[in-house]
Amino acid sequence: MNFTQARGLAPRIGLALALCLGFGGAAHAANDQTEAGATVSNTFTLNYEVSSVAQPVITNDPSISGAVLQGTPTAFTVDRRIDLTLTATNSPLTTTPGATGTLSFELLNDGNDNAAYAFSIRDLDTGSGTFDATSQTISYMVDANDDGTANDGSFATIAETATGAGAGSATVTGDVPKGIRVFLQVSGTVPPDAEDNDQDQITLVAEVRDPTAFLNEASATPAAVTTASAGANVLEGTAQNVLADGTGVATEESDRDGLFAANGVFDVESPDLEAEKVVLVVAEPDLSGSVANCDTATVVADAKAVPGACVQYTITVENTGDSAAASNLVINDILPAEVTFVSASQTGFVDDATDPATGPSLAVPANAADSDCDGSTTCQIELSDAQLDAGVTGQIVIRAEIK
Repeated sequence: MNFTQARGLAPRIGLALALCLGFGGAAHAANDQTEAGATVSNTFTLNYEVSSVAQPVITNDPSISGAVLQGTPTAFTVDRRIDLTLTATNSPLTTTPGATGTLSFELLNDGNDNAAYAFSIRDLDTGSGTFDATSQTISYMVDANDDGTANDGSFATIAETATGAGAGSATVTGDVPKGIRVFLQVSGTVPPDAEDNDQDQITLVAEVRDPTAFLNEASATPAAVTTASAGANVLEGTAQNVLADGTGVATEESDRDGLFAANGVFDVESPDLEAEKVVLVVAEPDLSGSVANCDTATVVADAKAVPGACVQYTITVENTGDSAAASNLVINDILPAEVTFVSASQTGFVDDATDPATGPSLAVPANAADSDCDGSTTCQIELSDAQLDAGVTGQIVIRAEIK
């Protein structure tokens, strides 16, 4: 069937939209296809003369009086072109271990009649560097005002339905007019043990279902899978179904099958931290029983850990990730009761971009009493409001004197 443009039907299209969704929004500007079920009718007239004498008009238009009626007006019913596209709009989506990410998709009804849709998820990637997001949910919102923005209320959760399976109201969208978008969200939780650069590719598959009402006829099987009409074209009467969709993801669907699939990717960006603490004997005490200027003393080879010796603790943290910084980083260290705190410094750590305060902040014992370590409440060294960028090594260097 030839689907010609029929701009004169715009008022009736607007009314149909209002009836289906309870509003009078305009149809999508790119979809001016003649609506399914419309009757296209026209007539002809034949004027002629015999010896310069006009003869009665021959026509198939019964409204012309005095004419010779030959036949009836030609007419055909516009059939139902079923078409859809599905596109991922924020993929790849950067997320972090333990977080819940939300992939966004847009479905467009490219057909010439109302349609409903069911959805299923394929999550088939395996092997090194992959993971499977858990607790996956699908939600949708119809672009009721056709402005291309998800501002038409709240997203409604829709149950996942295997393609071809029976469906009810909880697994099928409301009626979507021709040219109207459906905004979709697929949410999933990233496992806590996911690593930097791990990915999870999910495939969202949309399936066309019969709406509760077509534009020009009743729907006898709401929520049923919309299938192509078999057999020869019936020129007039009920609109026949013609599947006209293309292929989105070839492994999941194909041309003219009433399905369209799109891939979305969760991409983990995570700092990979490695940390260690080591101790070094800097110098032995002189005859006075202590190391002069322990905080600045030069390391002496083979120095022994006798009372009065100067020791150095070094806490090293390395971010081996490719791109993500470790933020809100806090390191606590309480020195043992057998030493007295002397000094501490840090390198490599920067101000935490997520904290409004200026950092990083290194808190150390502020008086002699707190420097006299008891192993539990005194001699606390804390680094806070700190961030360690990808590929950077940070250190805290602490010097103390053995009691």
